[in-house]
Amino acid sequence: MHLPFLSRVLILSLLHISTIATEHVPAQRPLQSSNTTPSTQVHRVAIIGAGPGGSSASYHLDKFSRLSSLEPPLDITIFDTNPYIGGRTTTVNALDNPRYPVELGASIFVEINYILYNATRDFDLTPSFKIYEATPTAKYELGIWDGTKFVFTAVREDSDSSSWRGWWDIAKLLWKYGLSPIRTQRATRAAISSFLKFYDDYFPFASLQDAVMATGLDAYTGATGKEVLKNAGVSEQFAREIIQASTRVNYASNLGGIHGLETLVCMAIEGAMAVHGGNWQIFDTMVKHSAQRAFLNTSVTHVERTSKGTYALQTTNDDMAEDDFEFDTVILAAPYQFANISFTPKILDPPVRIPYVSLYVTLFTSPHRLAPAYFGLSDDKQDDVPSSVITTLPEDLNERLGSQHGVEAVGPSGFWSISTLRVLHPESDGLSAGPIGAVNGSSQDDEESTQYLYKIFSPAPLTGSFLSELLGFEYTPPSGEDDSLGSLPKKDLSWLYEKVWHSYPYELPTTTFSNFTLQMDEGEGVGLYYLSGMESFISTMETSALAGMNVAKLIVEGLHSHENR
Repeated sequence: MHLPFLSRVLILSLLHISTIATEHVPAQRPLQSSNTTPSTQVHRVAIIGAGPGGSSASYHLDKFSRLSSLEPPLDITIFDTNPYIGGRTTTVNALDNPRYPVELGASIFVEINYILYNATRDFDLTPSFKIYEATPTAKYELGIWDGTKFVFTAVREDSDSSSWRGWWDIAKLLWKYGLSPIRTQRATRAAISSFLKFYDDYFPFASLQDAVMATGLDAYTGATGKEVLKNAGVSEQFAREIIQASTRVNYASNLGGIHGLETLVCMAIEGAMAVHGGNWQIFDTMVKHSAQRAFLNTSVTHVERTSKGTYALQTTNDDMAEDDFEFDTVILAAPYQFANISFTPKILDPPVRIPYVSLYVTLFTSPHRLAPAYFGLSDDKQDDVPSSVITTLPEDLNERLGSQHGVEAVGPSGFWSISTLRVLHPESDGLSAGPIGAVNGSSQDDEESTQYLYKIFSPAPLTGSFLSELLGFEYTPPSGEDDSLGSLPKKDLSWLYEKVWHSYPYELPTTTFSNFTLQMDEGEGVGLYYLSGMESFISTMETSALAGMNVAKLIVEGLHSHENR
């Protein structure tokens, strides 16, 4: 029995609700584009999208081409609609101050994420293993709430009695759920062992479909998480109370609405870490090490196959030189359905449109702690409220709501998770960074009080009434229909940032996956590649980076083979 695994079950939420406590970290900044006209004796590659997939494709194209001494050399250009590198991996500054960077998107990666781990080491980026900060007197770091009661709580690791309490939590876990935690571990290890073959036995794989079938992972992707866990002998109670809390915080899905492989991926949390100051630095550095130019704030609107067999791009960037528009190879590193790119000739068999999660992320600071009354506790039980709360469905609603999505799936809790990310003391935190000015009209006295930094994932926008109940302060919505968070007094909500993402697909059971190539109506269309088919298989920073690395290897091998004919 691997007891550390059982203790880690208690922090399932950390895959996405975490942030990094840092001071004096570099600001995320765009790579400066260059209009330098490249030599004609190069193979020109355009990458559309600078998230983990596109950044990894750029980095590994350069790496593999150098290792193989490829001639002609590659010339890489990246396009992205954002003003920064990293895609959904980005940070914002709490209190509008760089002392407090907060992950807005993907928050951490784990030990088996070889690409991200190796890049962190190779780029000499500073790792951080501090995931979040519990409130000073809270007894519990984490609670799992079903909308009516806490079904599980985990004690703080830094408490005076954390050692024996940690063992007591494990004993409670085994007493309450029997062998289900161990059976979950075995099922997770078996699935991950098959997945890791994508890095060696089957790398590079020309077809994701064939690789999934060859590894037997279709048995996991073709069934729901609920079915896979039942087949593994995991009890319904453990699946609902523990594992479903993880699939909800990580993928906004219950076990009846997510495939079995993604369910088990949520349980592979060994060695969880992040990059000090923001994970975007991995991808920013990848691009800076490999691309000749990056056009940010630039959308590609049209891709046309020319009579020469090259690809001509049209963009929204009027500053691009004429020679910047034509490429030998194009990689689309963004979901086809959101890219808004037309193709001439048309794509013969375009990727099937799939539903994506609309995830509402709300970051805010407040002097108030989570209110005991909201969770059905008496006012004198403030310290019994966990610092972070992830949610599941109550038993009586689980069957009816378990396969639903969005607002219909969230149940009585109304949100997927809430986490206390950090306790801020603006008057003393990192004083060398200098004083901060007024925030959203608040006074200096307001800023100098203790502030709690929170992050909430929800399927819909939050209201002022909800937040006032959650934090336990009096609030009367203004006349009219405005009950938005922006209507709350600054003394109760000192800073606010709201974002809605198409964060990842609904990982529905499937055994069909998109190709890595896009074929045009006329001719083979060799040289047009696609990365985002990986997302309905597994959607993480690492697997997007794996798709980029895989396509990079396919391209270099193809060019090398052509060179040696």
